Amino acid sequence: MRARKLASFLMAASLAVPAAVAAPAAAQPPAPPAGCDPTQTAPVYRGKVPSPKQVLGFELGERQATAAESDRYLETVAAKSERVVSGTLAKTAQGRPLKYAIAGRPELLSKAGLAKVRWEAGLLRDPRTPDALAEWITARGVPILWVSGNVHGDEPSGTDAALRVLRDLGDRSDCAATTILDNALVIVLPTQNPDGREAETRQNAYGFDMNRDWFARTQPETDGKLEMLNEYPPALYIDAHEMGGTSYFFPPNADPIYHETPEQAVGWINDLYGAAMAAEFKRQGIDFFNRDVYD
Repeated sequence: MRARKLASFLMAASLAVPAAVAAPAAAQPPAPPAGCDPTQTAPVYRGKVPSPKQVLGFELGERQATAAESDRYLETVAAKSERVVSGTLAKTAQGRPLKYAIAGRPELLSKAGLAKVRWEAGLLRDPRTPDALAEWITARGVPILWVSGNVHGDEPSGTDAALRVLRDLGDRSDCAATTILDNALVIVLPTQNPDGREAETRQNAYGFDMNRDWFARTQPETDGKLEMLNEYPPALYIDAHEMGGTSYFFPPNADPIYHETPEQAVGWINDLYGAAMAAEFKRQGIDFFNRDVYD
């Protein structure tokens, strides 16, 4: 339940960003303060992290950030904010780094803190873990949330949106940001395909569609990402894509749904995440559809 609530809060806080960029049994966590809305709360920045314009010379969404510019801003946020650390998952065929950032409470981001998060996540995935221990971890640990973009190199806006989310988590002091930071660990992977981003191709430099490589793991970018996903398994994974036309698609998906997908997961996707996105898109007057073929 805790993961559901926090994941929903992050989803609501971040779901409006890709659209804007593309267009130019456990203890419950503390409830957000009265009047705290994840999308309508006015951002309050501490001023520790410079804006994209100060670092890159333009605001996110004014033009497409290159892979190198994305890396530079990610590293700037990590250097300036005690809430963010950074690392490299892998290197691409053309030698570009696959950069990630982790945002959370400073004590969680220490070597010992991250090791504890990984250990607890491993116990929760292990069917041998006693129920009482799993419930204790669920009540006192933190859910892991992922925000990633640009697995298809010619669908660039997810990168810029992820960078905005990272800046907000690294520097905002208002309740919308602190509710997430106080109760979760957020991993931000702005571009999953730096080579494709630079070439403006769907595939990576080897010509692979890496959104079809999750199981085979033939590509270095996929392999590095999955290694980290195994260490930090998410309660929510946002994978931002683009599509043609003037509308947007998000779940509920069209039938049939793969029969081995757990009903609980389908319920969360449709009734929690999908509903949160629908509410915000309606509020902003952005056209969308679901329960239909989109590809």
